[in-house]
Amino acid sequence: MISLMINSRCTMIFALALVLGGCAQMHDSTDYERHANSRISTPLAGGDFIWYDVKLTPALPLDNDQAERQRMVWLQAWLAQRNLCPSGYEIEERRPFEFLEHNPAQMDVRYKVRCRVAPVDSD
Repeated sequence: MISLMINSRCTMIFALALVLGGCAQMHDSTDYERHANSRISTPLAGGDFIWYDVKLTPALPLDNDQAERQRMVWLQAWLAQRNLCPSGYEIEERRPFEFLEHNPAQMDVRYKVRCRVAPVDSD
């Protein structure tokens, strides 16, 4: 009986170690960083553009070229994942969130992104 209890505990500890190890790897992934530090959404009031919101971090500060390149990689990944802007996009605006603006995820910077329209073939 005691041997069975020890084996059960060992099995539980081993399983817990596997789960925690998997979580550590997840937190190191770039996809985790994208989800933790950025969001993409359509405007609540409608519109023909997309909001792309990001958090600033010490590793990804506001006025830093490398940080901005990383934010653009995340934006392209969001657009690809949601099948948006197949003909490309333009960033019309980049600004800090306004004080009373709807911001439940407490992001820091908001981009207004407009999808380019695909050219129409005239045959």
